[in-house]
Amino acid sequence: MFWPQGFDINTDLHVFQHKGINVLLDVNSGAISVLDDLGYRFILELKENKGDSQLVLDRLAKEYVTEEIQEFLTELESTRAAGAIFTPAQSPTLDWSQLPIKALCLNVAHTCNMKCHYCFANQGNFGLKAQLMDLSVGRKALDFLIARSGQAQNLEVDFFGGEPLLNWPVVTQLVRYGREMEPSTGKRFNFTLTTNALLLDDGIMDFIIENDISVILSLDGRCSTNDRHRIMSDGSGSYDIIVPRIKQMVARNPISHYIRGTFTKHNLDFSRDLSHIVELGFDAVSLEPAVGSANPYAIHASDLPSVLAEYDRLTEMLYSFHREGRDIHFFHYDLDLQKGPCLAKRLSGCGAGVEYLVITPEGDIYPCHQFVGESQFVMGNIESAELDGVIVATFAGNRLQDKEICRKCWARNYCGGGCHANAYHANGDLSIPDAVSCAMHRKRIEGAIYLEIVKHLDASIG
Repeated sequence: MFWPQGFDINTDLHVFQHKGINVLLDVNSGAISVLDDLGYRFILELKENKGDSQLVLDRLAKEYVTEEIQEFLTELESTRAAGAIFTPAQSPTLDWSQLPIKALCLNVAHTCNMKCHYCFANQGNFGLKAQLMDLSVGRKALDFLIARSGQAQNLEVDFFGGEPLLNWPVVTQLVRYGREMEPSTGKRFNFTLTTNALLLDDGIMDFIIENDISVILSLDGRCSTNDRHRIMSDGSGSYDIIVPRIKQMVARNPISHYIRGTFTKHNLDFSRDLSHIVELGFDAVSLEPAVGSANPYAIHASDLPSVLAEYDRLTEMLYSFHREGRDIHFFHYDLDLQKGPCLAKRLSGCGAGVEYLVITPEGDIYPCHQFVGESQFVMGNIESAELDGVIVATFAGNRLQDKEICRKCWARNYCGGGCHANAYHANGDLSIPDAVSCAMHRKRIEGAIYLEIVKHLDASIG
């Protein structure tokens, strides 16, 4: 009656309520609508009754007058004609295995000067030999990226670890090498440094600013939260040392920055940590859940009721900041809800193992940093610059469209099939997403959509 053949009413429409606002997401187009109570009831019961629109209309006729129902149906048809509801899915034609490599994570240090309890990297060495990347390995990695990047002009390189500042001389030389290569190759390197901030000093900060390096700075929130897990080698807390240095770095106005924290089952009130970080003066924040079935600090299914409720509180906190005139960027809520992600991004997700690779100090190549140390995922070595075709094909064939569970999920176009590593570590299978991570991500997307709506409503009023 209303939708094209093959449209799945349960898979391709999502409705939810938050703070009295009824929200409709047309999954395939990304269009968002605010519904009145009649519209919300219609869509909700349509989904519950397998698309039997006549049955639903007959039921609603007992509660609403004919004119209200007819007015709603007219609006519904207008929305459909505008391509904002009941839109068909797009069919991809791209050969993912042939995509160019656009990004590298360089693990320049498999060692760390901290002993964070929840560290997925085994306190920095990923269960491998503790060592620093040699300059020659890093240069070959950048040469490899240039050679395999095809027509891509903007290339991403993240200096990671462990703690990359422990290998700062090599980082500086690799940045200079990349910049020297830009004119002759037509490429542009976008460098990012992920650091615990312990070693930040004026010289390092000067170099970061002068070379347009983005920074991701680790801080978990309140002093008590941060110092519970982000500890020094002697067991003491790091908060009092790193906060002044992070403030100095941000005050320099780097080209891009995020304060990156981790929340665990020990601080399920993490909205309070967001509030603390904002009160410190920071306006770009990412708080990520600790994950992993074997990680004693990770968020598990039993924690979800508390975590999902906390995301509701976090959403309201972000709205309060907005009403106060404070523009706070919370990573998972920074979605382009007007245009939505492009088709390739919707279907390929993060691109690990295909567009994005990791290089270790030894030059070994992995699909992403969360697979480092697992021998079955070694794709090759930078010395030969050859990649294991089987592993590439495995990741290229692990797209959203290849995952039955994901194809039935309303949030699929905002995650591209979820994290490969989370799936593998939770289920031993790349193609079965981690249910706990999915539940949190769906909640964050609802929060982001609601926040966009109320901001728009405020703007239209005032």
